[in-house]
Amino acid sequence: MRNKNRFFASLGRSPILWGGLISAGFYVLLEIGVLACPRTPQNLEGHHVGEAIVAAITLLQQYFAGHPVEYVTTVFFFIGLAALGIKAFELACQPWQHSESELLLGPIARGGQPVSATERLLARLDAPSGRRPNRHLVERLREVLDRIRCRNSAEGLEEELKYLADRDADRVYDSYALFRVVIWAIPVLGFLGTVIGITLALANLSPTAIEDSMPATIAALSVAFATTTQALSLTIILMFAKYLIGQVENRLLAKVDQWTDEELLGRFQQVASGVEGQLSAVRRMSETMIDASEDLVRRQTELWQKSIDATHQRWAELTGQAEEQLGRTLARALQESLQSHAATLAAAEQEMADRNRNQWQQVQMSLAQSAESTVALQEGVNRQAEVLTRTVEATGQVAKLEETLNRNLATLAGAKHFEQTILSLAATIHLLNARLEGVPGEHSDVELDPKRTSGQAA
Repeated sequence: MRNKNRFFASLGRSPILWGGLISAGFYVLLEIGVLACPRTPQNLEGHHVGEAIVAAITLLQQYFAGHPVEYVTTVFFFIGLAALGIKAFELACQPWQHSESELLLGPIARGGQPVSATERLLARLDAPSGRRPNRHLVERLREVLDRIRCRNSAEGLEEELKYLADRDADRVYDSYALFRVVIWAIPVLGFLGTVIGITLALANLSPTAIEDSMPATIAALSVAFATTTQALSLTIILMFAKYLIGQVENRLLAKVDQWTDEELLGRFQQVASGVEGQLSAVRRMSETMIDASEDLVRRQTELWQKSIDATHQRWAELTGQAEEQLGRTLARALQESLQSHAATLAAAEQEMADRNRNQWQQVQMSLAQSAESTVALQEGVNRQAEVLTRTVEATGQVAKLEETLNRNLATLAGAKHFEQTILSLAATIHLLNARLEGVPGEHSDVELDPKRTSGQAA
């Protein structure tokens, strides 16, 4: 980004660019713009302009657009004029006032400042201030302070300031290099146009028809002298402009030299000659050695710190890798243990399930057998109940028969028919035995042991 800004800044300060643009605008105005003027007397009558303006425009067209050499000379003139204009603009933008009470480096201390104060002075130059300082002065001061800091001494400051002043003057002279080329090229182009015009005049001159060839010869000579006149006129204009701008710039450089002396002369401590000067030199050398040693120790400390930091970082990386690897190993072992334990639990669960299934099957078989036994027992109970029911029914019938028999016996006893009663009783007993034989289960013959009563027969 900085290189790009520098490129655009140098492009904006290019005399060739601005000179080319001004030349293009001038010829646009001269050929098709407000400076265009008809070149024939018939066309002049149709324009409501003064004769002086028409004459001036005609001269411009004659001396700036009459020959290709004139076009080139005009472009060179505007390039030189643009270079001078850029110089004048830069000079106008520079401050021209500088009071001793407002020194850029601050007031000068009594007895001078040590050379070690250059760092603070450079920082003061870089710090923004309320007023805009002169650019040449700031560059001069920064360069002098850098030299003092590098040498760690302010000896020979006057010679250094004089050398920098001469060098800036040389830089100013070198900045007019393009302008000097333009000043050299414009007269050469004028002479070239003169040579071309004379050559054309001689070529148009015919010894056999002098009168017929005179108009062309005069026109060629007119072009030749017009190019020379244009070149010399433009050169004079540029030289006078350069003289004025050069005087202003030299005056500014003189002011910069004066301001530099005011800023720096007497600011730093000077080393006296003799024994005190030698002692000061030794002290300064010792301070330099001490500063160098401190700088070396500081650098060594920084290197050690960097090494320690790198070691800590490497140790942290190795520790992290070890922790990660240990975590992966523990996770893998734990996973394998969990898988083995899960397999063992699954096998035990499967074995227990098989045992429970076998026991449950045995319980189911026992329950089925118990159910079958219960069903069989229920069937036996049902049969016994049925037998008991029949027995009860038969017992009821026997009781009824006994009652009937008793009544019959009573009747027989009353009727005195004993034999017939015995026969009837025997028949009844046989009938009852026949019925009891048809009842299933345990049964026995009903034995009637009729008790003798007072009312029965013997």
